[in-house]
Parts: sequence; C-alpha cells; structure tokens
Amino acid sequence: MTCTRLRSLPPAIAAALTLTLLAYAPAHAQSIASVARPPAAQTAPPARGFIWKAERAGKQVWLLGSLHLLTPDFYPLPDSVEQAFAKSDVLMEEIDMNEASDPQFAAVVLSKAMNAPGVTLASQLSKETITSVTAWLAKLGIGFESLQAMKPWMVSVTVQTVGLQRLGFDPAFGIDKHFGDAAKRANKQLLPLETALEQINFLDGLSPKTQDLMLRQSVESVETEQSEIKTIAAAWRAGDVATMERIALSDMKDSREVYDTLLAGRNRRWIPKIEACTETRQSCFIVVGAAHLVGPDGLLALLKQRGYTVTQQ
Repeated sequence: MTCTRLRSLPPAIAAALTLTLLAYAPAHAQSIASVARPPAAQTAPPARGFIWKAERAGKQVWLLGSLHLLTPDFYPLPDSVEQAFAKSDVLMEEIDMNEASDPQFAAVVLSKAMNAPGVTLASQLSKETITSVTAWLAKLGIGFESLQAMKPWMVSVTVQTVGLQRLGFDPAFGIDKHFGDAAKRANKQLLPLETALEQINFLDGLSPKTQDLMLRQSVESVETEQSEIKTIAAAWRAGDVATMERIALSDMKDSREVYDTLLAGRNRRWIPKIEACTETRQSCFIVVGAAHLVGPDGLLALLKQRGYTVTQQ
C-alpha cells in the first residue's frame, strides 16, 4: 500500500474517530499538556440537523450523524432530532459506552495501546516522524522519551485530542453521550453496532507504515488544520452534506487502508444490523459518526441501494 498523505484523519477525527478511545485519550492528553478551554459562544440552535429518515415497506429508521466531541453551544439540538429520538423505542450507537467506560476494560485498552516489553515508540517510527514528534513535544516542554511506552496510533489519537481540547471540544458534549444518557433516562433499549474491543482492534491492526504516517501527519497538522475541525462542526450544525463529505472523506481516501478499515468496512458490517432493527422494532434511532453517513460508501448510500427512501429532516 502506498500512502502519500493522511491529512484527512486529523480534521475528520471529530467526525469519525472510534468512540472507545475517547474514554482514555483525554486522560493521556491532559498528562501531555494543560489545555485551555475557551468559553463557548452562545448561539441559536440550528434549524436543520445532520439527520435522515430511511423508509422501506412501511418500516422506518432515523440516522443521526454524530460528532463525538462537541462544545456546549451546540445544545439544545434541533427539534427534528429530539422529536425523532422521542418517537423511537430503541437507540443504536457504535458501541455501548457503559462497556467502554468500565474500569476493567481499561486494562484491555492499555494492553492494546501500550508496547510490549522491549519495544519502544521510536523503534516503530521513521526518522522523519521522530523529528516531527520530538519538535512538537519540545514546544510543550516534554521529552520524546516520555511516550516510548505508547504505540504510534495511540500517540496520534492523543495528539489530536490535545488539538480538539484546545478548541473547547469535549467528549462530555458528544452527540453519542447525549443520547446514551437520554436513552437511560427514558428506559430505551440500547443496541451497539460493534464492541469496544472491535473498535480498538481497528486502529491496532493498521500497518506499521500507516501508523507511522498517521502520527507524523497528526503532529504536523494539529495546529494548521484546526480551522477544518471548526468547519466540520459548522457543516454538522447546518446539515451541510457536501462540506462534510469534502473535508471528512476526500483526503482519507489517500490511504485505502484507513478508509476501508475505519469507515467503509464498518459501514458494510453495520447495514445488516440496522436492517434487523427496522424489521423487529417499531422505530430505531441510529447514532454514528457523521462521516459514516456520507459518500458513496456511506450508510445513506448503502440503504438507498437496498431500496430505502432516504430524506434529510
């Protein structure tokens, strides 16, 4: 596989990052740098949400694109979103966040994210990546040696979490958490699309070359691409599919491995579970990363191919 650039992964991380890591990456990020969180601007709720209704043979399902990290000013959500949730009797999300936040599962995450004895971060990186990471850490007053126990993909996620937190983005305000909490209060059933361990394995299974490039591009872009993160959030607020697809997907396709592993392959595996939910439940409310909905391999396109009428709400 030839990977020329993965610059899409950093700005897209707010839209497509696996949820499991959000329970752990912020803690690592805070240990790397103390990040200031700017006060949230107070704005009116958006008139249109990043939400669709898919219907076939009298069955319907709601699909909401999530940003896994958000700021408080995105709330309250559009009426169309909250009303669709209220009418649904089951919530489907990427994972069961209770599983991901279980303290016992932390040991599993660490076993995947940390190197085996005798293996260092430096031994898995190119000289170019080591130079980039070292320079970035030096700006924070931290030595490269402090990260030697972590695998490249975990360091990449940590770097991006620092960048997002500097902008005030926080998983505590993520759409997944909002509706997961709301489902508990309303006694709605929660059905996960995959397990937390599967999500970890997607990143841990990336090739060494891809992990190296992913980390280097994360470090090099963490400052310069913050504007794109804000653009993704604005596109989500406006229900702007074209902008979401352009930013979140276009450059990710430069790496077929990343695109297939983190996005397209998972979408294909989710479709049978979504269809099963529509067949056995009165109304299903699906919440997945916004990048999973758009593009030719997105859930909306896949459902259309299977005969569903899909309309944005």
